[in-house]
Amino acid sequence: MKYQKIIDRIVSGGMSRADLLKLQQNAQEKLKLGDAEAKTVIDAISISKPLDDYVLFMGFCPGADLSRRLDIEWKAQGICEFKFIESTQQVERFSTICMGDFVVLKKREKFGKTMKLYGHGRVNAIGYDAQGLRFLKMDWSAQDQVIEVPLMGCNSTVDIRSIETIHQEMPEEFYQWING
Repeated sequence: MKYQKIIDRIVSGGMSRADLLKLQQNAQEKLKLGDAEAKTVIDAISISKPLDDYVLFMGFCPGADLSRRLDIEWKAQGICEFKFIESTQQVERFSTICMGDFVVLKKREKFGKTMKLYGHGRVNAIGYDAQGLRFLKMDWSAQDQVIEVPLMGCNSTVDIRSIETIHQEMPEEFYQWING
C-alpha cells in the first residue's frame, strides 16, 4: 500500500491536530482526483488521536429554542453533529474535532455572562452521513445534572477551547459536574 508509512505515523498518535488536518485535506484532494487509496489515509485519521486535546462546547438548540433541542436524539444515537453548513467558519471548526476530544453540550443562559451545561462525552471516532456531512461518534456520559457556569465567550454553536484554557477559566463546580 503506497500510504502505509503515513498511516503508521497517524496511528502512532504522535501527530498534532494541525498536521492531521493538513494530511486530511491532502488526502481528500487526492481522493477527488481519483486516488482511491487516499481513502485509507482519511479512514486512519478518523480514528486517530492528536497530541493536543480540545474541548468542544457544542450548542444543541437551533435558534436558541430549548423546545427544538437535539441533545436527546444525539445521546440516543451516540452522535454529535453540526448541519448548519451555511456557517462555513463553524463547519471548519467542527471539522477540527478528533477522536479523544471532549464535548460539552451548552446553551447560553444569561447573555454575555453564563451558560448552562446539559451533558458531556468523549469522541470515539468520526463518521460521515449519506450526504457526506461529518458527525462525531460519541461516548456520552449518563450524568444528566444541568449546571450553570461562566460563559467563556461561547457565542457560537461550535466553540472550541484548549484544555489549558479550560483549566484556567472554569470553576471547581465544572470539574465536580464532569466527575459526578
